[in-house]
Amino acid sequence: MEIKAFYPEDIITLARKVSEVWEFEESPEFTKVFCEYLVRCNYYTPEFSLKIVDEEGLQAIAFACMPGEENDSEIWLQEQLGKLSPEIKKYILRSSAYIKRTDAELLKMMGPQPHAAKFSLFFSRKAGYGTLVLEHLVEKLLQQDVKWLYLWTDSWCNWQYYPRHGFEQIGQGLLPEFSSGDEKYYYFLFRKQIG
Repeated sequence: MEIKAFYPEDIITLARKVSEVWEFEESPEFTKVFCEYLVRCNYYTPEFSLKIVDEEGLQAIAFACMPGEENDSEIWLQEQLGKLSPEIKKYILRSSAYIKRTDAELLKMMGPQPHAAKFSLFFSRKAGYGTLVLEHLVEKLLQQDVKWLYLWTDSWCNWQYYPRHGFEQIGQGLLPEFSSGDEKYYYFLFRKQIG
């Protein structure tokens, strides 16, 4: 097992791994495009993007970024939209709007703090690997004088992981576009003092 920097050439592999775990009911086409978009919109630089690789391949990742950093995910998404059916395009745009809206809410809550980073994506396929890669990411952030780590997640994910690992919940909201009468879909905002 080895912890290494995650590079742009790893995006396709990670998107495939994510899509194996997060199958969406819309369609396989939606799952493929959305999972790659999700990886791309949360990946910024190798400096704060780590992966764990073992004999079975890529097993876990942890990404972070500083407020104001940008990437080319929206350019990539625009290129993909022209290839999609109108129905899948509608689902992708709805999901993209949700990501942007929730991201903006988190960044607003972070404010202009010079010592804060956004924990942008976290994924693990093996028990213990997630905590290990997160600990290494925190070490890298501390070297850059980061004192606070912020994140958002939703009820689709294992959001209970974060309070168990020292994150404080600082916000929550209902997502009506993804909720049904019997099942409510929420997003959660967290932060943790790391330094």
